[in-house]
Amino acid sequence: MKVILTKDVPKLGYRSDIVNVKDGYYRNYLAPRGLAEMATPGLIKMAEARKEKMIVKKQQLLDNAKDLIKKLKGLKIVIKGKVSGKGKLYGAVTDADVIDAIEKATNIRLEKDYLKMTSIKEIGDHEVVVRLGEGLEESVKVTVKADKADGK
Repeated sequence: MKVILTKDVPKLGYRSDIVNVKDGYYRNYLAPRGLAEMATPGLIKMAEARKEKMIVKKQQLLDNAKDLIKKLKGLKIVIKGKVSGKGKLYGAVTDADVIDAIEKATNIRLEKDYLKMTSIKEIGDHEVVVRLGEGLEESVKVTVKADKADGK
């Protein structure tokens, strides 16, 4: 039976895909959950048009991500934090701190999910990886320095 997916279904397909499924799978799982509808000629045309629009939109997002990676290439940011007498940070540098520093340097606001990092608890140089999906990733050098405002 040919059906059109109305939502992404794991291990089956994405929204607007036309797939063949068994009758019972459609009747008992897909239809009751609103995940698919029977494929009629009119719905197939609409699904194909919707899919073309989604492909164009995905290509635009990919192009934007490539531009963003170019802007992040070779980026070095400095974050200052309060340091104890032993050279340890009082508080860790979190992903939110790194996102704010990247935004100040490039005017680009990243989502927390794009960063692959652990909290930074020591002064010095650290690498943070920005992953935008589709195999696009770039390392950003983060230098943590002691804040001189403490008078130390």
